[in-house]
Amino acid sequence: MKAIKLILENFRCYKTRTEIPLNALSVFIGKNDIGKSTILESLDIFFNDKDANVKIDSSDASINSGNKEISIGVVFSDFPAELILDATYPTSLCDEYLLNKDSQLEIIKKYRSGKLNEVILSAEHPTNKEVKDLLSLKIDELRERANTLNIAESEYNGTVSSSIRAAIRKSFGKKLKVKETEIVIYKEKDQKDNAAKEIWTKLQEYMPLYSLLHSDRKNEEKDSEIQDPINISIKQILEDPTLQEHLNIIAQKVDESVKDVSARTIKKLSEMNPDVAKQLTTKFSTPKWLNAFKDFKLLSDEDIPFDKRGSGVKRLILLNYFRAEAERKCKQRNVRDIIYALEEPETSQHPEHQKKNIEAFIELSQKNSTQIFLSTHNPGIAKLLPEDSLILLKKNGEGLEALFDNKDILKDIANTLGVLPSIEIENSTKVKLAVCLEGKNDIQFLKNINQVIPELKSIVDLEDERIITLPLGGSSLQYWVNLDYLGKLNLNQIHIYDSDIGSSQMPHQYKKYVDQINTKGGNSFACETQKREFENYIHPSLIKTKWDYEITPPCWDETDIAEEIAKLNLDNSESTRTWDQLDDDERKKKKSGIKNNLNTDLSKNLTKEMLVELNAFDEVKNWFLKMKEFLN
Repeated sequence: MKAIKLILENFRCYKTRTEIPLNALSVFIGKNDIGKSTILESLDIFFNDKDANVKIDSSDASINSGNKEISIGVVFSDFPAELILDATYPTSLCDEYLLNKDSQLEIIKKYRSGKLNEVILSAEHPTNKEVKDLLSLKIDELRERANTLNIAESEYNGTVSSSIRAAIRKSFGKKLKVKETEIVIYKEKDQKDNAAKEIWTKLQEYMPLYSLLHSDRKNEEKDSEIQDPINISIKQILEDPTLQEHLNIIAQKVDESVKDVSARTIKKLSEMNPDVAKQLTTKFSTPKWLNAFKDFKLLSDEDIPFDKRGSGVKRLILLNYFRAEAERKCKQRNVRDIIYALEEPETSQHPEHQKKNIEAFIELSQKNSTQIFLSTHNPGIAKLLPEDSLILLKKNGEGLEALFDNKDILKDIANTLGVLPSIEIENSTKVKLAVCLEGKNDIQFLKNINQVIPELKSIVDLEDERIITLPLGGSSLQYWVNLDYLGKLNLNQIHIYDSDIGSSQMPHQYKKYVDQINTKGGNSFACETQKREFENYIHPSLIKTKWDYEITPPCWDETDIAEEIAKLNLDNSESTRTWDQLDDDERKKKKSGIKNNLNTDLSKNLTKEMLVELNAFDEVKNWFLKMKEFLN
């Protein structure tokens, strides 16, 4: 099951009903004390009940609301297609009319006095008098209802409740009326055995595991969140039958030795004081082996204890303990889906670690079974994240609203967090044209071919002081900030970005910005490369000369050229590992060096004839013709 929406009402700062979208990667952004932590903690309460890190109490009701009931709801997609409620007879949430108007599963939990009072499904449910209460009826009552409605016994299986309910609903045909209704599937102290209660029992088996890591923690080695997974691992090891046999032998030998010493001691004591000696006996308790392994230490290479490390390293280690423990609980509960929630993941982290963490979170969120929820008010973190993951929390009158998928959201986030442009333009009074590319390698490629191919340099010279080349790639938020900055400078702009065609991960990632720039028109123009990226404009003969490799992929224009060369380099090295055995960082490093080599060095040897052979010269020529047009 995937959580796709959170609904809060009368919970802390969320006084009125507030709907907050949830994606595979959801990042809640806003100023301090705006309600980011409340979102993550409300989900902890919803999913984990009594086991939640955060305990709900009566003070969590919104101040001055006059209402003591708190509502926390989650809407799900990817819910189970079938539920087995009667022996092996399947039914479904759809057949039982338990989905909302959008055909999604909407579960609302209501709390009073710090306790779960009831669980409700908000659903498009039948309202006909004879049908609306079917889930509360026992099988004898269902058969009686069917008989009252003159439904033939041949229309249903009389031993299966869901079959009888289906027959009753079917008998109403077009007269069956449905309306958005709250169906109570759990009520505190309600011992009544009915289908609704059974549905809730079954649904809980499919709920995602939710694991929350707070930012304001001490991160000490004795912390239970570190000790628990280690203690659990030790317990599992000690429960191994073979090891238990060895431990029993040790315990027996100790028992025998202690009894022998005790017997000899008592014998000697009886010689001096028989009355005292008679009062003594020996008793051996089975040792608690888990206690023998309490002195666990996590040490670095220099034997530095964990709690003596820097706060950033401690939090980084704890983060991965947190992940490992969440995955263990998933396996233990036999749950497929997991939600990692992290409050301010940038806390105590070096900028380089922040970047790596965010990259890891983005990659994790792309797994079908994983969702990542983060909170931040750090502009450096926000600008690393994809636009569709950003959710801005803002005050709206007396309440709060969550902004997302909004044409102005990037502007609002930039203004709220104070995100600054990452580009600087010196002598801007002389500059008339900004040529914007994705990265530094692309800039080097374009400058090189401009200087070595006379037909291109004669159109426009990129060394002209009126032209500035800028790397504008990266996250969408930072891209928007940079783009807006250029607009304020009133510069003519040419944007050329990789199309990334053939990529399984992010093809055409800049297309929406290309369209946006071209829609503005005026002094701006943008396009995607017709090939995958600038490396695909390097002629194969230059690669053959450099590495002595004949690269002949089925489609040159869509192939990751740097990766092809990196794979061949690895195959021809002394390494025993294959490309698939390398981790992502190792692959990136190997490809990065080759990309730099292709764009910085080999591009200096390109000729017009080579580009013509690659069916690329006309495309490249048009880039420079557009630059010339914008300079005049």
